[in-house]
Amino acid sequence: MRLSIRDQVLIPLLGIQALAVTAITLATATLAASRSEREMVARLNGVIDTLGHANFPYTASVLVQMRGLSRAHFAVLADNGQVRETTLPGLKTVPPAVRKIPPMDRLGSLGESPTFALDGTRYFAIPLRRANGPEASSLLVLYPETSWRQARWEAAAPALALGLGTLGLMAAVTGWIAQRIGARIRNVQQQVARIAGGDFERFDPGPRSDEIQDLAGSINLMCDQLKQMQRTIRQSERTQVLAQLGAGLAHQLRNSLTGARMSIQLHARRHPPPPGDESLNVALRQLAMTEEQVKGLLALGRVEPRPHAPCELGQLLAEIELLVHPACQHAKVDFRLVNSDSPVHVVADEAGLRAAVLNLTLNAIEAAGSGETVELKASAVDGDAIIEVSDTGPGPSPDVAENLLDVFVTSKPEGVGLGLAVAQQVAAGHGGHLSWSRRDARTQFRLSLPLRNGTPKETR
Repeated sequence: MRLSIRDQVLIPLLGIQALAVTAITLATATLAASRSEREMVARLNGVIDTLGHANFPYTASVLVQMRGLSRAHFAVLADNGQVRETTLPGLKTVPPAVRKIPPMDRLGSLGESPTFALDGTRYFAIPLRRANGPEASSLLVLYPETSWRQARWEAAAPALALGLGTLGLMAAVTGWIAQRIGARIRNVQQQVARIAGGDFERFDPGPRSDEIQDLAGSINLMCDQLKQMQRTIRQSERTQVLAQLGAGLAHQLRNSLTGARMSIQLHARRHPPPPGDESLNVALRQLAMTEEQVKGLLALGRVEPRPHAPCELGQLLAEIELLVHPACQHAKVDFRLVNSDSPVHVVADEAGLRAAVLNLTLNAIEAAGSGETVELKASAVDGDAIIEVSDTGPGPSPDVAENLLDVFVTSKPEGVGLGLAVAQQVAAGHGGHLSWSRRDARTQFRLSLPLRNGTPKETR
């Protein structure tokens, strides 16, 4: 049989409490009843002593006074058992069994005294030995059994009521505590069930600092880790889709670009353009830039990394400036290349790194807009080579800011969300990382790579 934790806590506690309170209550009630009986016996013994040693006759008035003091009935008996005087109406004679009871000097216990019934009421019968007075008469003390039981009950009732009240209060408090603990545990159980269903949102276990709150903290930490793992898995799935897409398009695009570039070069050889005409050179640079983007797409889906070689970032950024120059002229963007005071050397996949920085730069040019500024620079900071691409545009929209670096996430209507993913993949493949920030009205992307050994460090 399945028992909830609340019941597992509540049932044993209530059982122990019930046993303890019942034992204490019964003991207290028994002592109270015994004390009440002792008081009755003491009162009767006082009357018995008075009557037993009295020299005056047992008249009706004397018996009535004794009844008022002791709450018992009295009967004066002749030798033949006839009743001469009594406070009990209807008593004419006593049964032979009562007459055979030996008289006593003192009463020990009412409960041990013999009884007889009269008109449906039972009485304790106590024959009294008379030390003085006429010998022809004896005295019988009659105490109603109902009065004896009522007195004992009245003495025990407060203890029983207090015990029952205490037991009820303890049961209520214990049930309330168990209910609260059970409710908190149910909250934890429901959260675990939500996690099993794929809901990784954190929950509040309440203000109390205890083991359940510690457990809830561990569950919340697990939620954060599962949420991050879920995001990583989704990103990995998107990357796999992108790899399949890139594998299908890359060869066709590269072949088409190579054919177009060779055709333009052949046309330039056969028909040289007039002096000052840069249209063919611009077309060749645009084709070269597109080729670099295709290489970046291949790098994003490539399983095996390409070999790394020494690379100087200043020269690489100068090549990128040459590639994006036509795009800057078309978008009317002011492009600035900030040269480092000293060369910054890294060991990298130069083609993949060029494609990553090119994508960051083209994104900045498109995001900046007409009349804005795009700045590109490289530096060495604290053991890392930092490539920064910043622009003075409005920055990404809040809808995509949190997942901006994920594959297929973009704020551009015609974008597909691959440029930043390419840059992030390249950074991770070089043991670095890509981050972005928005401050001082500028959007800044930082691609960090480990420095090549022996490269001087700069500070900012």
